[in-house]
Amino acid sequence: MSRLLLKALVWLVLILAAGLLAHFMVRHPGYVMIAWGQWMVEITLWSALGLFLVLLLASWLVIKLLRGVNPVRLVRQYRDRRDRKTARVATGQAVNAWLEGDHQAALSALHKVVSAGGSERLPRVLTLIPGQDSGDWPARVTQFKQTDPDLVLVADALTAERLVHSGDSAALLALWQQQPGLQRVRSLQPDYWRALMDQGQAEVALQAVNKAPNLNPSDRERWQQQVALQLIEQGCQTSVDALAPLKTLPKPIRQKAEIVAAECRCLLVHGQAENAFKRLSKALEKAPAPVLLRCLLDSRLPETRVLPLAEQLEKRHGTNPALMLTLGQLCEAQALWGKAEDYLVEAWRTDPNRDSGLALARFFEHRQQTDRALAQYRELAQLGD
Repeated sequence: MSRLLLKALVWLVLILAAGLLAHFMVRHPGYVMIAWGQWMVEITLWSALGLFLVLLLASWLVIKLLRGVNPVRLVRQYRDRRDRKTARVATGQAVNAWLEGDHQAALSALHKVVSAGGSERLPRVLTLIPGQDSGDWPARVTQFKQTDPDLVLVADALTAERLVHSGDSAALLALWQQQPGLQRVRSLQPDYWRALMDQGQAEVALQAVNKAPNLNPSDRERWQQQVALQLIEQGCQTSVDALAPLKTLPKPIRQKAEIVAAECRCLLVHGQAENAFKRLSKALEKAPAPVLLRCLLDSRLPETRVLPLAEQLEKRHGTNPALMLTLGQLCEAQALWGKAEDYLVEAWRTDPNRDSGLALARFFEHRQQTDRALAQYRELAQLGD
């Protein structure tokens, strides 16, 4: 009660003092003349005093505001925000360029990140690399995608690599269909093609290899040959119509000896001996590769035409150890013993190797020439040493 009374008395005194001051200011105003050049202003003393107090308060507020704003600090904050934005954008550029195989652009972007003082995005990406075999890794990937949607591609790429290491080709193909952006990741392209072949989709793999952008020519040829062989193998298990996509191959790849030999075997499997013989003879006329010559020994080829073809090749290409071996085996199959022995001996003499040595020794065994067969085996054994 006493405190409330004290406050009331204080307010009463202040009100009385204000009233007295106002009465004094009205009865004795006083005047002040303010001159500035040709301008003169006359105001009361109390107005001048009030104006002075207002100016003093305004100056104090301006000083406090300037201290709080601090232009140097504002410039520093602007630079920090600009550097963080630059580092964030450059980190995304670096990661995407690395995934796409453009290492030069990735290094250039990383230099920008370093110059800008670093970014939190790169450490966030690195958190996905360790512990990919742990059970919480899928949850970490989901959280990463929610936190940084612009870098979803790197999360999908790491998920694809995890599937590759686990050998789950079906899941890899499913992920590839769900995330088309993975087509930009050059390091995953071979794994995608291999998964297609594993799942019996060699035709799709061949189309993907043919259309792959920025692929090294030698790598493209190697993969075209590998996928073509897988396509032919699938054709052997299905039908000869499966060989139609081979027409999309460049001619030099289509004429590779390994591909021609595999295609001929596929045609023979499906009973197209005539087409196989034509395909084989055209390839042999260009170069009697050993893998093609071995195809001549297939019993499903027309027997009456195989030996004449081999003899024509001898006239065209001259003495060739692999051709001599094939001629000897063909003559042996047709019971032309004298010619078979001559060819086999010539093949062994020209190029002593395991194939020609075994063929000659077995020929002697077949002819019941035991001594010569044993002697040949001894020479072959010495050759191995």
